[in-house]
Amino acid sequence: MKVQKKCFCNGDTDLMFACSGVADTAEIGDRAVRAVHRDGAAKMFCLAGIAGGVELIDMNTRAAGGLVVVDGCDSDCARLTMEKAGFSGFQHLRVTDLGFEKGKTPVTDDRIQQVAERVRMLVATVREARP
Repeated sequence: MKVQKKCFCNGDTDLMFACSGVADTAEIGDRAVRAVHRDGAAKMFCLAGIAGGVELIDMNTRAAGGLVVVDGCDSDCARLTMEKAGFSGFQHLRVTDLGFEKGKTPVTDDRIQQVAERVRMLVATVREARP
């Protein structure tokens, strides 16, 4: 299918991708990314579209200013999905690296906000790295 380029960005929009796996740590990461999206700091984008090779999603992602990828655990499903699609140079956060244990970390607003703050820091890092 031929897709017309319909990019919402011109290299200044930062995109975030989150693992939305079944683990509690994945839910924390996903909800943190959604909170940052709601705040307008960066735009959450579709990891499933990257995995599925959706042309428009791929094009928009390649045109983005910066990319942030959040995984819930050391399986790194989101990171691996992005890499298999040919993306590199993104900022990556693993929720379990923040001291949360997969399968033993109840999802709370405080934990979501703690991870959201780290995501905001990564978004700031990608902005600072732009020429």
